[in-house]
Amino acid sequence: MSGPQGTIRRIRLLVQYDGAEFLGWQSQAQGPTVQDTLERALEAIVGHRVRIHGAGRTDTGVHAAAMPAHCDLQHSIPAERLPVALNHFLPPSISVLEADDAAPDFDARRHAIMRWYRYQVLCERMRRPLGPRAWHVWRPLDVSAMTEALELLRGEHDFSGFRSAHCQSRRSVLTLQGAELTRAGELLAFDFKCRSFLHHMVRFMVGTVVAVGQGLLDRERLLRILDHGERPQLSLCAPPEGLCLMAVGYDEAERESILSARPQPPSF
Repeated sequence: MSGPQGTIRRIRLLVQYDGAEFLGWQSQAQGPTVQDTLERALEAIVGHRVRIHGAGRTDTGVHAAAMPAHCDLQHSIPAERLPVALNHFLPPSISVLEADDAAPDFDARRHAIMRWYRYQVLCERMRRPLGPRAWHVWRPLDVSAMTEALELLRGEHDFSGFRSAHCQSRRSVLTLQGAELTRAGELLAFDFKCRSFLHHMVRFMVGTVVAVGQGLLDRERLLRILDHGERPQLSLCAPPEGLCLMAVGYDEAERESILSARPQPPSF
């Protein structure tokens, strides 16, 4: 479905997806990814492969409510028509919500100043196959202890103890500006807000806080993870299905909006 060519334009996209059937965002040969699926849909419209760059690289099974992305397009199709055109070629698990022409130097990843991830935990003895996307934890959790643990995580720390062995980031000292817990019945939502995150950082933080809530990890051992990067075996990496990228901010107004957001779960 190629069309007339024009000058090169930088296009901003806003993408939502259910990550259950994808091996994460980033293109790879081992299986389906969100990036590859989007690029094939765009190729069907413009007639050639166009690289799409996301604001982050969500892992296998992780979702996104609003993933910003950008691409350079040499095609005359109006930006406002792109969502409908792209969604025609996309599976039901991916949708382009918005598209517009951006500044030529806009970079969805490098220009982001705030990212918000939410992780949902369902604390019930019985599974709910039609329930919200969440980590099912059947043991009772001490919400007060978990709230106190989240308070310790806020602020500037070396988060080396909350990163995967494959993390390639050169910088592990980050300022976690938001770490809160919202409860709606048996459903818990952990909100983490920071300029950037290390690989698996949110999932390790959730696994650690849940271990605290189960009485398997105390304050002293949590502080050793923060202060010395000593991660005990009981500090689990929470599974991916409960994690969702909620929003990314690029200016102070968007940053403040993200910091103040704390909707009742379920959110995805």
